[in-house]
Amino acid sequence: MRKRTDRKTRAGSRPRAPAKRRVRLRAGLVLTAALVATLAAAIGLFAAPRALDCPSVEGLRTYRAPEASRVFASDGSVLSDLSPQRRVVVDERDIPPALKNGFVAVEDRRFWEHGGIDIRGIGRAILHDIAAGGLKEGFSTITMQLSRSLFPEELPSSQKSLRRKACEIYLAGKIEREFTKRQILALYLNQIYLGSGLYGVEMASEYYFGKPVSRLTPAEAALIIGLNKNPEGYNPRKNPLRAIERRNTVLAIMAREKVLPAAEARRAMREPLRLAAPPEAAGPAPYFVAEVRRELRERFGPDADVSGLRVYTALDPRIQQAAHKALVAQIEAIEAGKYGKYRNPVMPKGAAADPSADGSPYLQGMVVALDPETGAVRALVGGRDFSHSSYDRALQARRQPGSAFKPIVYATAIEQAGLTPTTEIPLEPDAAYNPDDEVAPGTVALTARQALTKSSNAAAVRVGAMVGPRAVARTARALGISTPIPPYPSIYLGAAEVVPIELVAAYAAFGNGGFRVRPHLITRVEDKAGKVLWQAPVARERALDEGTAFITLSMMEDVVDHGTGATVRSRGFWLPAAGKTGTTNDAKDVWFIGMTKDLVAGVWLGFDRPRTITATAFGGPLAAPVWAEMMKEVYRDRPAPGGWAPPASVVSVAIDAQSGRLATANCPPDSVRIEYYLPGTEPHDYCPIHPEGGAGRFVERLWRGLRHVF
Repeated sequence: MRKRTDRKTRAGSRPRAPAKRRVRLRAGLVLTAALVATLAAAIGLFAAPRALDCPSVEGLRTYRAPEASRVFASDGSVLSDLSPQRRVVVDERDIPPALKNGFVAVEDRRFWEHGGIDIRGIGRAILHDIAAGGLKEGFSTITMQLSRSLFPEELPSSQKSLRRKACEIYLAGKIEREFTKRQILALYLNQIYLGSGLYGVEMASEYYFGKPVSRLTPAEAALIIGLNKNPEGYNPRKNPLRAIERRNTVLAIMAREKVLPAAEARRAMREPLRLAAPPEAAGPAPYFVAEVRRELRERFGPDADVSGLRVYTALDPRIQQAAHKALVAQIEAIEAGKYGKYRNPVMPKGAAADPSADGSPYLQGMVVALDPETGAVRALVGGRDFSHSSYDRALQARRQPGSAFKPIVYATAIEQAGLTPTTEIPLEPDAAYNPDDEVAPGTVALTARQALTKSSNAAAVRVGAMVGPRAVARTARALGISTPIPPYPSIYLGAAEVVPIELVAAYAAFGNGGFRVRPHLITRVEDKAGKVLWQAPVARERALDEGTAFITLSMMEDVVDHGTGATVRSRGFWLPAAGKTGTTNDAKDVWFIGMTKDLVAGVWLGFDRPRTITATAFGGPLAAPVWAEMMKEVYRDRPAPGGWAPPASVVSVAIDAQSGRLATANCPPDSVRIEYYLPGTEPHDYCPIHPEGGAGRFVERLWRGLRHVF
């Protein structure tokens, strides 16, 4: 069958292009005109740079690096110079040919031929932009990139603006006139940003590989070259797999451009990633400093490390040292079999850095301590050895808290369902959810205080059911837990994952009267002249009723004195303390979070890829000793805080511990204790186990009535 053709086409007229093609053609014409205009403007303005308001290149010969920012501890000591080596300028002759030629091959293959502007590169960019229908591909030469990095503040602000590009072209021409090609390449390699606040190939070499640039292998040189495209995205400490992929792409280009023999490039592609320990590892608080560095860059930009900032923190070096020492000692004791047969890999002394994306294979832990009144972080240990793994388990991990979540459940029921410490919790199986519970076999019921002290799972489920999972989740949110908490009964036992530092901060509310605090590392930031640029806001939000907070705290004191956290006492810590242990299914996570009047601290132990620590692992025996040893050291020469006083909003009465009723004169003294209640929830009947005569009871009731009146 004969194909029909349009008459105009048969007559010799050109058919109309499809709509999408017409748009691309028009866009191409516009782009071409714009780029030509930019080139013309830049070339025409070589003699009149003021028209573009471009900076001068005259000062490049005397260029000096910026000043390093410094981080201070709470006692005024220097924690870290964020860029202690600053920008180390190396002679072009000390940079290995593979690195120099590799940069040229990847970034600007006609660098040695053009005069700062690559006309062929511009043509290629125009074709790609026409195909994409917009400004997608750049055409920057090494010289243009140099002009952009040398004058980031002086160039027009819009990254894609034609005026900015014209300035880059103008400056590139001037730089090419003032300097030789070798000088330009040396300036470029000493100037470019390569991630983690690093400028220049020497700094990058020292930071990532612990060696001068002159000793880089081809594989290491290719990784540094690859960073230039996306310094943070290809950061080998944060994204090791992406960094290796990019490195191998660079090696392939180097082989294609004859920078490396093909066989040598293939060998380099097979090399594992071997990173040096970050410089922070040599300091007293590497995880803390790493997070401070990240926050500064987020708030003040990527040059924060070299902006001469003075960064003041709340970190207490004594607490930091005690926390790290106690954590490492306990992990090594577990690995040595002190707490039962240990079947997992034991970390060797001086283990090499682990760049794997899924975490360290060895037992890890974290400790974080903060001021319960302000949330200021006093110590932060994100792992056992920063030089082995810089992954911060206090701030970056998401872990199940197990029974360490139960205080939030009990506090919700106290505030919203009238639960009291003496409320009897039945332990018979629940038809809807019946978790394992080995607490007090054969016991029919426990009081709420006893149940939390012994960490009964069955009781926690009953308490949670009094308010429901959504109410518990709302309380957790109010206390600062940001991770998802699904509305299922399993959350009563800590099945929902949390960020460890957020859980520790949530406990602060139990000791400070019910206020949520936001953990923060930095207290203020000043510039070189002492001007305050940022200060941590003082903001406390009511999360719990103060009576609820105190009653929950009082119950957690029993956990430490004679419950699952009693290891704290057996280890010799003597001051008033409250806390809670936590253990997850199959002993994959163990916790202890505890507090004194002026410090709340949490300990976690586990594997980055969760698995059983030991067959008999629990938070009490494994995590609580870290807390106890740390606190003993902290308070060795620190003023000892007292205990917590009950707020005026709670009712305190003498009760018989056996019956949970008002004590009588016949109750044994060792069975009588002061108990705390929210108004209206206190008991009004007397101990039936130790009754007394009518006259005595009348006098007691009269006295109680008069006390309420006056």
